[in-house]
Amino acid sequence: MSSPIQFSSLASQPIYGHIEPLRRLILGPSVTMAMALLLAALLVLLPVGDGARADALSDARAAGTVGERFDGYLALRDPSAPASARQLVEDINAKRRQLYNQVSTREGTTLDAVGRIYAREIVNTVPRGTWILQENGQWVQK
Repeated sequence: MSSPIQFSSLASQPIYGHIEPLRRLILGPSVTMAMALLLAALLVLLPVGDGARADALSDARAAGTVGERFDGYLALRDPSAPASARQLVEDINAKRRQLYNQVSTREGTTLDAVGRIYAREIVNTVPRGTWILQENGQWVQK
């Protein structure tokens, strides 16, 4: 029989170190540790998907064609971007919206709140040089 998980041992794990402060800052003290760990798992799964799509997204970010928005979605930076880039942004945003909707429904919060939580984690994990659209409408490079 395995022993129960000790939360004190989780403190040394990388995921816990990132989620606990995020949970307290964004979601407040009423959110349970279980929910915080669920959000952590979803954050880890978010970038996972079709390998070709992940490569295409990495390439588009590196080229500066697309960037991450403050609300957890992608945005085209180049109005003359090819149709494939536009389709990539639409497809990924649809998947993100679906995920954010599931989480917001389950947790009784807004779609916008969930998107902003994910946006913070996405910005923390994207490579240096990625363009980020701030809430004030200004683009900055990470």
